[in-house]
Amino acid sequence: MFKGIIFFFILTTSVFFTNPSYGQFWFDVAAGGSFGAGIISNLDIYEDSKIDISPKIASNAFLKIGANINETESIVLDFGISIRNFQLIQKNLPNISGDHLLSFGYNSIRILPMYRHTKEGSYIEIGPEFGFIQTQYFQDASNISLNDNVFFKAKTMRAAIGFGAYILGNERVTLVSGLRILYDLGDLRSKQAIDNQFPYHNYENLANKPFQAFDIQLCLELNVSLGFLVRNSCGKRTLMFHW
Repeated sequence: MFKGIIFFFILTTSVFFTNPSYGQFWFDVAAGGSFGAGIISNLDIYEDSKIDISPKIASNAFLKIGANINETESIVLDFGISIRNFQLIQKNLPNISGDHLLSFGYNSIRILPMYRHTKEGSYIEIGPEFGFIQTQYFQDASNISLNDNVFFKAKTMRAAIGFGAYILGNERVTLVSGLRILYDLGDLRSKQAIDNQFPYHNYENLANKPFQAFDIQLCLELNVSLGFLVRNSCGKRTLMFHW
């Protein structure tokens, strides 16, 4: 995964810095967080009447550094902690009465390099997210047969796209708000979970389906532009509200 991060930076920075029109740049630093929910992308699971999806909150905390090539183009690296949670409600299981919860999730360190294009105070960003799972949990009220810390594989990769705006502040300090969507590029489960058909072990028609999801997150960050250290005209953004 580290090779992927290095490749992304080499590719994106080479596009800009080999162009003589991008001769001077400046940096941003920021701290922020996001929250939202993970939505399982396997559509077959929504068609099974014996199982319901119960969305649970996911959250992230991050630090960010951005290399601004000019007023519109930048390369952003945010790194921090990601918390993802999932919950299924199992119904009408054989030899089991009532509904049962199937809950699982993980905490990971994530690195998210992105290309960001800014215009008139709004932005769009795109890039890959690399995750390194630190802790995880798995709770099955109907059939506890999988040990903790073996449901998810150790590394994850997601595609990310975001939209937002610089909403409040001045040329140096700005409050930034946006929406970010991230999608798993592969099955999140470990080999042991796949072999035991978790979390689909009670549903024959889902047994061979991968477990993937996409997250929808609301993001908020406090951004500090260091452009004034280069020249006064660097880092000035169009803002919805200005102080």
